Amino acid sequence: MRMRVLTQTSKGKLLAIADEVTKLIQADKATDVIMPAYPCDGERLIVIVASAKPSMPDSFCRFMRSLKKSVTANIAFIIDGTPENAAKIVEMAKTNNANVIEDILYINGGLPFKFLKNVSAEEMATVKAWVEKTLSVLA
Repeated sequence: MRMRVLTQTSKGKLLAIADEVTKLIQADKATDVIMPAYPCDGERLIVIVASAKPSMPDSFCRFMRSLKKSVTANIAFIIDGTPENAAKIVEMAKTNNANVIEDILYINGGLPFKFLKNVSAEEMATVKAWVEKTLSVLA
């Protein structure tokens, strides 16, 4: 099963969570940024870890709108931000009828420093439970 984790954030806590999710789903590629170094093609699952802002970078928006079922079967989200801003990102992913897993995991990303990678045990347990639930509902 080809799966991968892509990020759109500069927050160390979210980057640490993304790396953990990469291990948990046994992704075939390391955690990557959007735009990914390798094209997404034939993926069973792409997990997007992002800091949702009112205005997202153009490259991110183009990437999200390019996702379709022929590229990836499922898209899941881990979001730092408001539900309103997260909804904008989800709508971008649905542009080409991509299958978006509606169970979005909201994480408080904390300060915007890459070197602060502190994730509490409770937060990591929540992430692990979310990953298990997400993998169980793959289309």
